[in-house]
Amino acid sequence: MINSGKNDKESSWIINIDQIEDSTRRNYFSVLPEEKRLMEHFSEAFVINKPKGRVGGDGFWLHNNADDVYLALFTCVGEGHLASMMIRIYMNALKKMVDGYSIDFTGSILQFLHREVIARFKDKNNILLNTNANVGIVKLNKKTKEMEFAGANMDLLQVSRQGIKVIEGEKNQVGEITGEHRINYTSISLDNTQESNFYLCSSGVYNLMGPEIKKLSINQFGDFLRKQRKEFLQDQKELIMQYLTSWTGANQQNDDVMVIGFKP
Repeated sequence: MINSGKNDKESSWIINIDQIEDSTRRNYFSVLPEEKRLMEHFSEAFVINKPKGRVGGDGFWLHNNADDVYLALFTCVGEGHLASMMIRIYMNALKKMVDGYSIDFTGSILQFLHREVIARFKDKNNILLNTNANVGIVKLNKKTKEMEFAGANMDLLQVSRQGIKVIEGEKNQVGEITGEHRINYTSISLDNTQESNFYLCSSGVYNLMGPEIKKLSINQFGDFLRKQRKEFLQDQKELIMQYLTSWTGANQQNDDVMVIGFKP
């Protein structure tokens, strides 16, 4: 009888943990925009979101203001529930920016995020959260098709018939408490956007281990995307997932993975 009671308690505890994790997973996905919203603002678009566990440390944000649409992808350092918590903090900071400030340039948005996160945690000692993140943000004018990009330890891939172009972001992450309060992020204007496909990728894509325990390089992934250039982006989504699965092979997925593809 004693053993039976103990087993019942253990079973109840496991069920409660599962329910909490399921709730956390629902909350994680609920704060992210739906894929169909991307298609409202871009001629073609997709998002791949494959967390390593039940919740992920990758997130994305979408906002439109008149003719301008803003798209950001951020990879929070760490994994699991704590990284997922930081996603909410970044999303709330972006909402605060939209509601209270007139900030147009992508580089200025990254600077705002950096200051907001540092201000939130500057008086907290020995926090468990990793507050820093890799962020890439794109601004598109839907009428003129003019684009600009700014990156914090994240690059933007441009694939066209001319080849692959890596638009490099700054090396500084956003929100690193030990870093400088004033970090400048450059807004980069992009040319020849109408015949190009663009891709934002979380760092987890390039952390995937493949043959001979080698990481996937940005050049390898870019070359694969170039070969798929003429495919519709929704078809590319399936091909990319197959490619990443094939790359890892028998190796386990070792990081959260997010890829956003779009055509202006």
